[in-house]
Amino acid sequence: MLFKKSTTAAALVLTLWGCASHKTESKKTAEATVVPEQKTVDFKEYFQETDSKLATLTVEAQKLGSDAVEYLASDLFFKATDSSMRGDSQMAAFLYKHLLTLKPQDRFIKRKFALELIRSSNLVDAEKVLESLFKDEKGKDESIGLVLGGVYTALEKKEEARETYAQVLKQFPRSEEACIFLAKSYGVDKQFKKANSLLESCSKQNSKNPIYSYYQGKLAMHQNNTNLAIKFFDRALAIDSSYYQAAIAKGMIYEESDKDETDQKKGLKKAIVVYKNFLKKSPNNYAVLTRIVQGLFATEQFNEVIPFAEALSGIDASDLNLKVRLGILYTDKKRFDDAISVFKEILAAVPDSDKVLYYLGALYQQVDRYDDAIAQFSRIPSSSNLYHEGNVQIAQMLMVEAKKEMHKGGSQKVSRFTSFVEEKSKESASLKLEMSVILTTFHETFNEYKEAIQSLASVRGIEGYNEGHDYYLASLYEKSNDHDSARKLIQDILDKNPKNAHALNFLAYSMIEKGENMELAYSYVNRAVTLKPDDGFIRDSLGWYYYKVGEYQKALKEIKKAKELTKDDVIITKHLGVVYKAMKKYDLAKKYLIEALQYCKVESERDEVLKAIDELDSARLPASQE
Repeated sequence: MLFKKSTTAAALVLTLWGCASHKTESKKTAEATVVPEQKTVDFKEYFQETDSKLATLTVEAQKLGSDAVEYLASDLFFKATDSSMRGDSQMAAFLYKHLLTLKPQDRFIKRKFALELIRSSNLVDAEKVLESLFKDEKGKDESIGLVLGGVYTALEKKEEARETYAQVLKQFPRSEEACIFLAKSYGVDKQFKKANSLLESCSKQNSKNPIYSYYQGKLAMHQNNTNLAIKFFDRALAIDSSYYQAAIAKGMIYEESDKDETDQKKGLKKAIVVYKNFLKKSPNNYAVLTRIVQGLFATEQFNEVIPFAEALSGIDASDLNLKVRLGILYTDKKRFDDAISVFKEILAAVPDSDKVLYYLGALYQQVDRYDDAIAQFSRIPSSSNLYHEGNVQIAQMLMVEAKKEMHKGGSQKVSRFTSFVEEKSKESASLKLEMSVILTTFHETFNEYKEAIQSLASVRGIEGYNEGHDYYLASLYEKSNDHDSARKLIQDILDKNPKNAHALNFLAYSMIEKGENMELAYSYVNRAVTLKPDDGFIRDSLGWYYYKVGEYQKALKEIKKAKELTKDDVIITKHLGVVYKAMKKYDLAKKYLIEALQYCKVESERDEVLKAIDELDSARLPASQE
């Protein structure tokens, strides 16, 4: 048990510094608690009052004897330590100050006090405590010397800092920190020769430490001597091949050496070589992986970036931006399963991201996993800018499935498709337009022109409907042999703009196909070619005119030019085959007709090309070569 005289000190300590485990019962005791329960506290007044109380308490404990001093010192130490652990450095320093009054020669307490003073930004008081410690130790405490040097530096006492670091180095010749800090101090004053000489000397003391060569390289950089800097960075890497700071510093020289865009890319490519060589020995270094991934993206070396991006993502799984870029790279490389896996990870981290939902849905769509794709697109909220496009993609997939079922004579998926289109058409004018166009395409596929026309015509004039839709509607009228309605639509466009090349071409082609008013048709198509000489479709119409009037060489010339301008169009490719057939060059005719089959998108196009092939095969003339 504590001797009786200490009870006064103990009572005062518990009253002043009572915590949650020492609850007071009386109102009087509660009011005496150091940290009041009021919401607002005047901390300056609070510390002054407490400082006075502790000073009085310390004096009383000293009067009571050593046991009272030990009791109070122990209590102050535990509370100071607790404050430090909670990050309250101001309170910790305050307590250590009073603790030192009780134990003025305790160097451990002095260290703690100095540290808390530094943490609370009280460098002036910390300086005094550290100077006392360093003097007591006669300069033989390396850690105290380094901290004191740092405080001197922060207080802009550079001579005192240098003297302290030099004293540490004298006692500890292999002190890395003292050498580097002293060299940095010289470097700040541009005493490069002195700094370099010091680092060289330190390097000889510890030849297996690359840090000295690295800082010599940094000094050379400050002197704009990049060749010398590279030499030192290379020496650091020769000492320790895993010293990534030197690899990055060398790479940054190349990255930042050139100013114009072309030279910047050349510099980046040189830096990438440096990073690659480093990663051969240290493949999982995060800092260098970050640099090389950024460099490969910047230089558009997408084929090479994937393995490095994978390694980087494996180290830092929380970097969602990197995962997104990696997922896009997988997509570009058609590694869809890998891309899906990455975007599923991203979605797990940000489950409500409309962009991730959309991209994941698009990936599932790429690999024909329509149910999964629809599930993702369906999760996009109506408030998102991607909601519209997500529903368009759902409709497109449902249409594909409905088409497959139609060919087999089923109706369940057709019903699902049409119900979805009908439901979404009610939500907004823009969705109604998109849904109508998709439904129109579906009917056109099966030559249901009446239904197709009805679907598209029903949205004519609503917001978003444009000339492109009128062209599509006119083409449907053409296919249903309602030429008057088709030409009326296009004539309306032409009346608004007589120089509309596409409208002129449409009217011309309609007449050419039917062999009507060929002179006017030629006039239209010739004007269209003059307006848009590099339009493959217009060139094809001119070639088709020449074919219709029997001028096959001119037809071949124009349609070949159209084919060069628009390589994968079914009509142009079919026309080329038909012209070769007319010229009795059957092998070439069959070549282009078969190619045209590859470009067919709707049933009607396929039927027309197959008919042309049948007609070619029925020809009895011997095949010829061009």
